[in-house]
Amino acid sequence: MWTTEHTIVTDASKESVWKVWADVENWSKWDKGVEWCRIEGEFKAGTKYTLKPVGGPEAKAVIVDCQPLNRFVDVTSLPLAKMEFAHELKEEKDGLHVTHRVTISGPLSFLFAQVIGKDTARDLPETIGRLVNLAKESK
Repeated sequence: MWTTEHTIVTDASKESVWKVWADVENWSKWDKGVEWCRIEGEFKAGTKYTLKPVGGPEAKAVIVDCQPLNRFVDVTSLPLAKMEFAHELKEEKDGLHVTHRVTISGPLSFLFAQVIGKDTARDLPETIGRLVNLAKESK
């Protein structure tokens, strides 16, 4: 198993960050690794979506946990592995903590950690920074 995470502390509101997260079809506005994304229903647990990474093949994912204004988790199945993205909001004294955690598990997790994981880990700070900036702009 492989995992990485990054947290940014911001003065953006939970509501504004959640609004940006829930707007799946516009994820490419803040995640430069996403060419496009299409959701098949409402932003809630059990809903599937298709994402096209820049330079990669389409990937199907499902939202497996969705607690509005707190967290959502989505999972993508890979050959002999799965990739889980957890997105969490926590209000603390110093501001809103916005965390993205990526976990790759399964027999081929070592391979996907190299192929996908290392670039994802490198890009997380910038990606969450753009997310937070977009959330602040959309108040």
